Amino acid sequence: MNSMRASALEIISQTADEAAVFKPAGLSCERAAGDRGDSLLQRARAALHWDDCQLPHRLDRPTRGVMMIARDRAVVAHHCEEIRQGAWEKWYFARIPLRARDVDAHTLVGEHRAYLKREGKLARVVRSGGDPSRLTVLGVAATRDPTHDPTHDPTHDSSREAHALIRLDTGRFHQIRVMLASLGFPLIGDDAYGGEGWPDGFDLESVALRIKRAQGDLVFRLPVHAARHGVAPELEATLTQILSAR
Repeated sequence: MNSMRASALEIISQTADEAAVFKPAGLSCERAAGDRGDSLLQRARAALHWDDCQLPHRLDRPTRGVMMIARDRAVVAHHCEEIRQGAWEKWYFARIPLRARDVDAHTLVGEHRAYLKREGKLARVVRSGGDPSRLTVLGVAATRDPTHDPTHDPTHDSSREAHALIRLDTGRFHQIRVMLASLGFPLIGDDAYGGEGWPDGFDLESVALRIKRAQGDLVFRLPVHAARHGVAPELEATLTQILSAR
């Protein structure tokens, strides 16, 4: 696989049939028919010269991170079958409160299950009748010293914040956002689910993707970049250890 950078699309890795790319926050994955607005899919078609390329998965518009692009419908069908069989593993960094209602965020570490139901543009946790959903919080660490952050806003107190490293075990609509909110730790700035305190919207990053294949695993990880700030080194090290394991 080759790594390259296009003016409108950051390509992490590419083969003849698929590409791992970086979706920035604020960019829609795709647009409705007839909408000529900017989108990740539109950029991919222009940069990769794949007129029929498809998306096997999606990220919310405010979320940034790793995404796969399939060259055509046959490749996306293969991707979807891999996802159905559980061959894709995804990890996220999420910015959350360090404490909520006198509970420390470190208590989130472990597996969490819920039933989720989509209602319009939001989702909610229900007792029954929803989609079974699961995620695992692998680690929590306080946000690093904000004075070391080049984007530091002195009017914003990030000393009360933390980052969680999350493995997404199922891929439901707004899953991380609604499940963390139901646990009392909504994403900082995610006002749709009760988050407060982050003027630029919530901070959620799909940081790594592993695809298990018979010929060997494919691992795509975003390096440290300008949009990621405040993540403690120990969380980066934990992710490195996980991705190195076979």
